[in-house]
Amino acid sequence: MRAIEITAANNWSNLLLELDSSLVVYAFNNKSVIPWRLSNIWENCLHLLSSMNFLVSHIFREGNQCADALANLDLSLSHLT
Repeated sequence: MRAIEITAANNWSNLLLELDSSLVVYAFNNKSVIPWRLSNIWENCLHLLSSMNFLVSHIFREGNQCADALANLDLSLSHLT
């Protein structure tokens, strides 16, 4: 949602969201999965998206090298940082 707000605030017209969360991708087609406390901001984001060229896609974490490296780094830590 923050990425959508930043895109709108900068008057950018193109947004590609590539996520490793299939639930978030699903939420763009079915807003019933959005928790009620987020529903207002979610509706505002959907309104902002209506004036943009927007594409959302799912990528497995293993396909996202940066996210995969950070997750693996976290597994090797013995304490909170």
